[in-house]
Amino acid sequence: MSANFLVLGELAIKVKIGKVMQQSPWQPFRWQVLDMCPAEVPLEQGDEELVQTLKVEVYQDQLQGYFLNLDTEVPYVFFCVRYPEDNKTLRPSVFEATLSYDEAARWMDSNEEVQTLPLPGPVASWLAELVQARYQPEPKQRRRPQSFVKPGERS
Repeated sequence: MSANFLVLGELAIKVKIGKVMQQSPWQPFRWQVLDMCPAEVPLEQGDEELVQTLKVEVYQDQLQGYFLNLDTEVPYVFFCVRYPEDNKTLRPSVFEATLSYDEAARWMDSNEEVQTLPLPGPVASWLAELVQARYQPEPKQRRRPQSFVKPGERS
């Protein structure tokens, strides 16, 4: 379900998720998002891998989350990964993808598994143009220390 009037843009991507072996007696492997590319580019798929096509939408009400993602040293694409029957030995699927730091944080708060890949340069530039044209971060206001506020007026 999407509110089309809030959608500023969208990308179609292919995502590859596969098995990564680990040196652990308890968990010999884990499922990991391995690669992504534009939907029109072919993406090789191995035996223990799954390639999915997803649509990533950029929403007007998520501009702060995109800004926060772009403001980091390495911006990311965030993927919500779900396992069949909550069994981490079975191959999962990528449920959804976002470029918003805030949306990914909400997923993690609701105990979803979130995996990341670095945001490709052309996508970061496209997103930065959208954010720069439509988002103005609120200026930070200095908050007066509580010790200087009268006891009846403290929050």
